[in-house]
Amino acid sequence: MNKNLNYFKYSQNSINTYKSCPLKFKYKYIERINWKHDDIESREYYDSLKFGTEFHLLCERYFSNIPLGITISTNPKFVKWIEKVKKLVPIEDRFIYLPEYEVRYNLNNIILIAKYDLVVIKENTIEIWDWKTENKKVDYKNAEGRMQTIIYMFLAKEVIPKLFDINIDTKNIKMKYYQPEFDEQGVSISYSDEKHNINKNTIVSYIDKIQNTKYEEEQENYKYDLVKNKKHCTYCEFNKLCNNQDIDYSAFEEEFYGC
Repeated sequence: MNKNLNYFKYSQNSINTYKSCPLKFKYKYIERINWKHDDIESREYYDSLKFGTEFHLLCERYFSNIPLGITISTNPKFVKWIEKVKKLVPIEDRFIYLPEYEVRYNLNNIILIAKYDLVVIKENTIEIWDWKTENKKVDYKNAEGRMQTIIYMFLAKEVIPKLFDINIDTKNIKMKYYQPEFDEQGVSISYSDEKHNINKNTIVSYIDKIQNTKYEEEQENYKYDLVKNKKHCTYCEFNKLCNNQDIDYSAFEEEFYGC
């Protein structure tokens, strides 16, 4: 195993990076290259990330009972969107609200981490909320298969009930992606014992691949060769480095690069 992975903490972003392209994982997490451009297209992209971060901050303030700080200079979209969130997830005294909530879990001596936009604990249910600000609509099939969904739901079952000393059936855990750009209820992902076992196996499988990939030429003990997923190049910030080709920022996916 590469020495940079000795104390590595695995997240949905890092595992998904390997899933999309092992060579990209090497650049980001083994060589720790921070590849950021300063052209017009990239500035627009990073501005959109900042936009999403600012909206997440408003949601965090709301569910933490902190004044939102909305003024006349606040983006009108934010004012409209936060009102939608208030109606969709009203605060009730009998429930527990955990905004920007981070959990860690030791899985076979491997540390998994997740940072939830919001966790709502009710009498016998756990709701995971994730705010998405991109214009591309999230559908159920895409959301259910996301590495984010896999890891977030797995950790919600393994960690949160223990932390709060509650007994929650797996079927009573739900993950909800909400896009305030649209006037719908969002996408709700259900859970089950079967899905939980599948998710665990998926996570373990990818971590095994990450730990046993040949990242350096001199590496002797490995099971998997380092490969480049050419189908992903269009979506990758390292496209210029790998292929000397311009990057299409409009093709970027928030799951890879966003919150």
